[in-house]
Amino acid sequence: MVDPGTGQVRLQSSLLVPVRQADSHIGRWRYALDPLARGGVPAHVTLIVPWLDPDRLDAEVFAELERTLADVKAFDFDLTHVAWFGRRVLWAAPEPEQPFLDLIGRLAEHYSTPPWGGEFEEVIPHLTVGHAGDHGQLVAVAAEVTVRLPVHCRASEVWVMVGGGDSWQVLHKVALVG
Repeated sequence: MVDPGTGQVRLQSSLLVPVRQADSHIGRWRYALDPLARGGVPAHVTLIVPWLDPDRLDAEVFAELERTLADVKAFDFDLTHVAWFGRRVLWAAPEPEQPFLDLIGRLAEHYSTPPWGGEFEEVIPHLTVGHAGDHGQLVAVAAEVTVRLPVHCRASEVWVMVGGGDSWQVLHKVALVG
């Protein structure tokens, strides 16, 4: 995120569920059409972004996160179909979505950090395939991704990542139970 006043990249933290199983099915399009993929962010379902100020992240915060998620079981889901946010963002839908909504709700309540800073009225769990100014390009990608779905996946970790602009890094990983 670029600060409009200074032009500097502002760091932010995020909580996400990495979805490694998606890489062989949609990774090449993510890399081409999602700058976050080129910046080190894996295929994922976002839980909370922005999360806490990156300067606050320390061993105590990570221990609290581990306690907050201590009873959350790993779960299976499928990426079943593609969908759209407007005409510029193509994404794959995880089914069932309820385990993601439960995680988002738990984390948002515990840390008083609404997903996407409260910008959107409805939270829709999704795995971004890409975004582009050329809707036609995304329509072609949607057709190619659709024939590769469904993809069976397992949510087994929550990652804390910090970054801004085109550079992100993993700071902490929390394994889900089982």
